[in-house]
Amino acid sequence: MDAARATQPTPRVINLEGDDRFVPTEVLRGAYIHYAESQNPSAPPFVRFEAEGMEMGIVRSEVPEIARGVSSLLTRSLEDAKDEHGGHLPARIVERVQTDIISPHGVAHLWGTEGHRFVLSRAVDRTTSEMVATILVARRKGTIFFFTGRYNNIRHSTIEETVDFDQPAGTNPEQKWFAQFAFPRPIQFKPPAFHHIANFVVAKEHRGKRLSRFFLDALLAKYARDRMVARGNPIEHSQYLLCGRGFWQIGDPPWLVRMERLGFELRWGAESFFLEHDWAPLPAIHDDQGRCISNLAYNRSFGLPERYEGTTPARPSELHLLERVPEVMRLAQDPRAKLQYFQTMFHFT
Repeated sequence: MDAARATQPTPRVINLEGDDRFVPTEVLRGAYIHYAESQNPSAPPFVRFEAEGMEMGIVRSEVPEIARGVSSLLTRSLEDAKDEHGGHLPARIVERVQTDIISPHGVAHLWGTEGHRFVLSRAVDRTTSEMVATILVARRKGTIFFFTGRYNNIRHSTIEETVDFDQPAGTNPEQKWFAQFAFPRPIQFKPPAFHHIANFVVAKEHRGKRLSRFFLDALLAKYARDRMVARGNPIEHSQYLLCGRGFWQIGDPPWLVRMERLGFELRWGAESFFLEHDWAPLPAIHDDQGRCISNLAYNRSFGLPERYEGTTPARPSELHLLERVPEVMRLAQDPRAKLQYFQTMFHFT
């Protein structure tokens, strides 16, 4: 164990310790949150799935063993996104996120302060549990966990007052931070009444077992209030319920296919792009064979602009940004623009 891990319960380090996902069951059970105003206050603060040998609940992220375990799941998963491993992100960007956002310190003290940290676990033996999956769900329907790399935990309703859209990128006041991005107008950035989700990850050792589907279905059946009411599902735990219209995700481009398989839908016209300037060049992009490719080729690899040509959303909704689709198509064909994020939505009912 290095000095940082030895002296800090939730260190700001890149945590690739796979064994951190194993925690004493007593610690896990003690970390579950009990909601005093629950509609079933005498129930356990977690849900058991006896047939699968699993349990799920909202935990306190600041518990050191939980923070380290969740960090291990997230950090080891994100390692695959490094371009040196065939991923889509430069290693320095991945390592910044691993250190600042999903280190044990980040899990305990950053986005988790505004979200419900769900953990899916399995019993290893009588005293040990393995955390096999996690997801962070915003408690408030108006919370945005991140907005570029300079803002965390902001409220959508006050975004225009909170965010300084005229701030410089560095020391030159003529070079603006937000000139490096193209995204929806702030008032449209987030669909109303949807819970922002982040950190939706299954442990590398358990991929291919359909646990993402199981985890999502369990969340909907046990915690999504409107869906539970519509289907007559009882409240089996003494934790919080999710009272919004659904889940909303700002996702890296490779995630779109996976999320669509789980039932998420693309939010049309809500894509974000990086914009290149002489004073802010974008890092080189490599395909899965290690070859350098252009921004245009990168955009095309994720279906832009073709996915919008001559088509309409499968489910028409006021939540889409159809008026911005032409702008997205133009950006996708601009050599200086690189796709940054898609947005997806999952409706509870």
